[in-house]
Amino acid sequence: MALEIERRFLVSKDVRHLCQAGVRIRQGYLPSDGNSTIRVRIADGRATLTVKSLKRGACRDEVEQPLDLDFARRLLSHACGGRVIDKTRYRHWQDGLCWEIDVFHGENAGLVIAEVELDHPDQAVPLPDWLGAEVTTLRAYGNSALSRAPIRQWPAVA
Repeated sequence: MALEIERRFLVSKDVRHLCQAGVRIRQGYLPSDGNSTIRVRIADGRATLTVKSLKRGACRDEVEQPLDLDFARRLLSHACGGRVIDKTRYRHWQDGLCWEIDVFHGENAGLVIAEVELDHPDQAVPLPDWLGAEVTTLRAYGNSALSRAPIRQWPAVA
């Protein structure tokens, strides 16, 4: 079992010009007991099933397994209960770190989140000037939460 350590931030500027071609990702979430998230993802013609434990700050356990592509499509259509998100992921290397920048589509259009995976929880991260607020510990910005409550359903802030 791998330990995933990542920090997540809103993106405050358009940074797609910094990135190479993006990869379209469609992912959905299977019902779970609340102690973990179970994700089905299709990206680049490949499918995976991922189980992640609850977050502890920036850390959580993660197990990933390849899936048959047709089976993954059926899971997204029938088993995820509409809890599906669509995004394009771009990668950008800066200061020796790979930033994954997700530009969301559909009900989450307008949302752009950058995440960086770390070697350990206390690793120093030089923050690029195109980052906004950190959302690492804000559950509402997690992909699983966004699949259940997309930003278009959030109340408007006056």
